[in-house]
Amino acid sequence: MLPDLEQRNVQQLEDLNQRGGRMLTVVDLIEAGTLSADMAATVMYALAQGASLLTAARPGGAGKTTLLAAFLNLLPPGVKIITVDSPSVVRQALSVSSTTPECFLVHEIGDGHWYGYLWGRPVADYFRLIGNRRRIASCLHADTFRELTEILLGPPLGVARDDLDRVGLFAFIHVDFSASRGYRTRRRVASLECRAPFVPRNFRFVWDPVADDFTVALHDDGKNAHAATGDDLADWFASPVFELFRQFISGLMEKNARYLADVRKEVLAFYREHPELIRR
Repeated sequence: MLPDLEQRNVQQLEDLNQRGGRMLTVVDLIEAGTLSADMAATVMYALAQGASLLTAARPGGAGKTTLLAAFLNLLPPGVKIITVDSPSVVRQALSVSSTTPECFLVHEIGDGHWYGYLWGRPVADYFRLIGNRRRIASCLHADTFRELTEILLGPPLGVARDDLDRVGLFAFIHVDFSASRGYRTRRRVASLECRAPFVPRNFRFVWDPVADDFTVALHDDGKNAHAATGDDLADWFASPVFELFRQFISGLMEKNARYLADVRKEVLAFYREHPELIRR
């Protein structure tokens, strides 16, 4: 049985369900080829360090919400997920200090009157929540980091660049069809942007559609990238700390954890054994 806080958190993630049926977990997404095990391990590590998270794709139905829920299910224990169902939730949070870890969840940064949507100037306030034991998590319609930046920094949202720079994780999903696959849908995280200080260096995972595989590239201030071989990033992927997260994801795959609650139980057990991995 999950603790009350964790049960409520799982329910907040279940409420993201837009397609009915069972919510997919990282096990489902890795098995489907949407992302790699190392990508999931990296996200889990960054979340343990306090990263915020944005998932994005321009077309509807690409899976950005599913990915958001699967990743948030890897949060360290004790982080309270709070769904922003109106701008007043943000205003109230900004008026008080946080005494416990919190994650403010917006179902979508979009112009609509649906539950959990946020748009206009309140979005800039929403990003101001990042820091002081608080993080944010949401999704929006954008295919690239540049497009996402233009949407968030420009009118009518006006997010401050410094606030955007504190997010930590950005995942962009690509959907394609191929005659050679009988026009079956293929969903892939085309780019997973990982930002310091939540990971050792600014880097990203990039999907190669020809090989249908993921590679890693380092960032130089987000402008230049080069192959991450023979440097400190490669050393980090081979480190004992990262290996713990890699082994955890491997264990989830072996246990065939197909429900959010089941994954959550495994996450809590992992951190009971390794509480030192959480940045307090």
